Amino acid sequence: MKDEEITLLISIILAIAGIVQVFALFTQNRQARLLLVNDYRMRWYEYRENWGHIVFLGRDTDEYYQVVNENSLKLLNKIVQESRSDIPTIWARESIQNICGIMSEVCLRILQGQLKVSDAYPIFGTELLRQSLPLRKLLESEYNSFSREYLEVKHSNIRKELQDWLVYHDGIRRRCLILIDLLWAEATRLEDLPPSDIRSAADSKLKNGKLNRNRVFKEVIRLSSFGKISHAIKLYYFLYHAEYKSIYNWIGIRKRELDRLESEWTKRLLINYN
Repeated sequence: MKDEEITLLISIILAIAGIVQVFALFTQNRQARLLLVNDYRMRWYEYRENWGHIVFLGRDTDEYYQVVNENSLKLLNKIVQESRSDIPTIWARESIQNICGIMSEVCLRILQGQLKVSDAYPIFGTELLRQSLPLRKLLESEYNSFSREYLEVKHSNIRKELQDWLVYHDGIRRRCLILIDLLWAEATRLEDLPPSDIRSAADSKLKNGKLNRNRVFKEVIRLSSFGKISHAIKLYYFLYHAEYKSIYNWIGIRKRELDRLESEWTKRLLINYN
């Protein structure tokens, strides 16, 4: 065999070995992501009771939509009524620490490129998004709508206690907001939410969409300096999925398509009621 043929053969073998190695690394990376997702999904399931507490505390006491059942709701109201302002509300503190802790961890994985938004979405799904307003009431202190009745004042005091905890853990609070925005964009992209919810969120993002996009961009840079600027830009533009399409946004929501979805949704509801 000539030297040229030997060299060509070695080159082919090395090329094949390189391809196999790349494939193996890709497979290992995918397997690692699946293991992470499974671990977080199990932890989220373990925190379901904590999640019920957060929804309860984030909502007004007379609101219909809750996560916990009627018996648990009565028990929570009783516990709130018996609460004291001079000692920490441990069960509420544990709930916010567990829920915001896992959300912050998952968000960190996404911001650092270890998980994709599509990987994280099945962990929480629409269950979190449909109840995201009560959580936002805790994460963003400008939400306040309580009257001054005795039970509601105590309810409000516990909420204030959790908001104070979040003030002292602003990084966690910030990453929870980022995760909600990213998951909402993914749910909108997949059309997993009712059209009315998609429209309501898109309307609100006319005001705060740029703020949300800048927040995720700055957070990636804060964590990785400028080493992952391309990843920061990618997540910045990913949030456009939850905003209305425009000359600046080619991947956003088409209002005509949203009208069509709302019409179909209404027809299905009418069929179910009849």
